[in-house]
Amino acid sequence: MKKTLVLDIKKLSKFTEKKPYKKVLWEGEAARIALIGIKPGQVIEPHSHDGNHIWIVMEGNGEFLAEGKKPKAIGPGQIFVVPDGEHHGIRNATRKNLVLASITA
Repeated sequence: MKKTLVLDIKKLSKFTEKKPYKKVLWEGEAARIALIGIKPGQVIEPHSHDGNHIWIVMEGNGEFLAEGKKPKAIGPGQIFVVPDGEHHGIRNATRKNLVLASITA
């Protein structure tokens, strides 16, 4: 039986010293939701993969990295929709933590 899931980002946000923290919160047949905690100085290196990727900035600021483009400043409330196969990454170049919701479909 399927149930509605309510996720509390504040309670679920975590960080590690060595690399960005990623935890899958929900996975269905065609999509996955993960929470990513990025400490100051940490980077999700530009990469690509099959399927569309949506990043929602929940807390903090950073830079969206795209192949061949200048880094774009990001902040709370912004949503980035990255098409299938396009290179994308995130850098936290600030002094505060960055939290993203990551949806792949």
